[in-house]
Amino acid sequence: MAGITVRTFREILKRRLVKGLGLLVLLLIALSMVIFFAIPPGAPLQQGVAAGLTQPVVKVGDLTITEGDLQRFINIQTQKNPPSDYGSLLQLRYMLARSLADNLAFTLELEKQGYKATPTEIEAAKEQFVQSQLDVLRAQLLPEGKGDDRALDKALRERGTSLRRVREQILAETPEIAFRIQVAQDKFRKSLREKYNPTDEQLRLMFEQVYPARIFVSANKHKEKAQQRIQEAYNALKAGKPFAEVVKQYSDDPEDIKKRGGQQVGSGYYEIQEGLTELFGAEAANRILALKPGKEYTEPLQDKQKTGYYIYTIAERKLALPEDFEKNKDGYRQAFINMRVSREEVRLRNEAHRTFKPEIVDPVLAQYAKMEGLFREPIPQQIKVLKEVNEALTPVVNSADPNLRLAQWLQILALNRLVELHKEVKDKENEKKFREQLITAVNRFFNEGGEDLNIRMLRARLLIEAGQKQQALDDLEIAEGLAARPEDFGYLFEIAQLYEQAGRKDKAQQLHKRADEQRIALQRQQEEMIRRQIEAFRRQQEEAKKQQEVQGQGSAQQPPQQGAQASQQGGAQPAQGAQPPAQSTQPNTPQTRPQSGSSPQSPTK
Repeated sequence: MAGITVRTFREILKRRLVKGLGLLVLLLIALSMVIFFAIPPGAPLQQGVAAGLTQPVVKVGDLTITEGDLQRFINIQTQKNPPSDYGSLLQLRYMLARSLADNLAFTLELEKQGYKATPTEIEAAKEQFVQSQLDVLRAQLLPEGKGDDRALDKALRERGTSLRRVREQILAETPEIAFRIQVAQDKFRKSLREKYNPTDEQLRLMFEQVYPARIFVSANKHKEKAQQRIQEAYNALKAGKPFAEVVKQYSDDPEDIKKRGGQQVGSGYYEIQEGLTELFGAEAANRILALKPGKEYTEPLQDKQKTGYYIYTIAERKLALPEDFEKNKDGYRQAFINMRVSREEVRLRNEAHRTFKPEIVDPVLAQYAKMEGLFREPIPQQIKVLKEVNEALTPVVNSADPNLRLAQWLQILALNRLVELHKEVKDKENEKKFREQLITAVNRFFNEGGEDLNIRMLRARLLIEAGQKQQALDDLEIAEGLAARPEDFGYLFEIAQLYEQAGRKDKAQQLHKRADEQRIALQRQQEEMIRRQIEAFRRQQEEAKKQQEVQGQGSAQQPPQQGAQASQQGGAQPAQGAQPPAQSTQPNTPQTRPQSGSSPQSPTK
């Protein structure tokens, strides 16, 4: 649930700005993405996004994502049902913009390395994408979901459109850059999968736990004497002094590591290899991992960042092969390939980010980004950043920016937090100053046609604090009407508290009852949804069991050699098809909303 928080600004930042801010997979570009077209009889398909939205949102190298592009991505991501509240919409825009920025940078890096999509490949990707969406329509509109293009065209004409128009609309509503991204990344991953062919020994290393140990001499601590100190440690080892004793005498690692004789936390072979490669490079990492445990150690090594000098040894290695290793070697081989592809992709994405420096240039999202993780900072830093955000948003809210309401919403959020922080540090002058700005911003938001449940509640609270209880009741009445969905019961509890503060205990009691009813209704909806999911899962299990029985009977009739081969092939196919199709994330669903009366986004607490 989006909203303006009052005392719980910190929690909204956790939910809105921190949650899920790692690299998002660009779900939009997967060909298995499902775009649902709900077409009632006689109703034409919706038109594309408004023309003229050319304002840049993301820039990476020579590539730009415009406001119009972002809106098309949002429509695909949300199945043309974007969040209705400003907070969720702002979060969705920011997360998509970040994802697009990262994917554009990655694509430019791939193209530099020879994975550029050709016009023919892009056209093929478009056609495959269109066909996947037409298959969705076929399943929705035709008997038993089956029929040729002529039957589908007839069904569409009965609904005021045609197959040709639908094809054109699918392409018009999918940004061209999505296909460029998709083809380049598909070519890259296919190339990597063809490249890797692990040996049995490489597969066994997937199940090995490695415990390295080290001596670390900090360059920051010892300056120009650091190299001399690590050499002294090395000479002590060569003279026969135990590794653990040299660690205690020379290492600058934390005490808990020194007490363990320099031993690091154990991890998988390939995780350790990756960490050492990042620290020293691939050649040194392989030398370290080739050491005999407890017997050999490296010469002094300096890390890439020149933060210090190291001597490494391997304290212990443990191999724990699964019981089915020999039987399921093909499956483990695929897992190895997946691991390598994933790590290579992460490495290249990081390199792309450093090289192309993707940038969010949308004025509202740029300020939203500044507030990411702000709650962790000390109060003076929070105040500094929030003042900068407020000043940067002022010209935006005074302009004709297409996202004016979002700018107003974010500025109100910043001003409200500034009031609270200055109140917390007992700075009455600035508290009064920003409170006046906050009231002006809130009133302007409503006077210019904006509407938001949390801002209604915020203004009601401000009016109550100012002694204007009658005026506050008007806002509370509107807020009560806006909190109509079962998942809004938490809001109703908060509105009830404000009614009580405004002197209307009768309304507060009524609203508490209504909130309880909505809470129970939501609980029943969720229970029914879970029941249906369990029932669907049970049916799937039964169907899978029947298919296995049929396949088993067929295999029993084959010669032993052929039966074994068929079994292996049959086992490989589910492994490839087990990955679910990419689906749209719906930030406007009940599951992402607070489910209790103690909503962290309550403007009344």
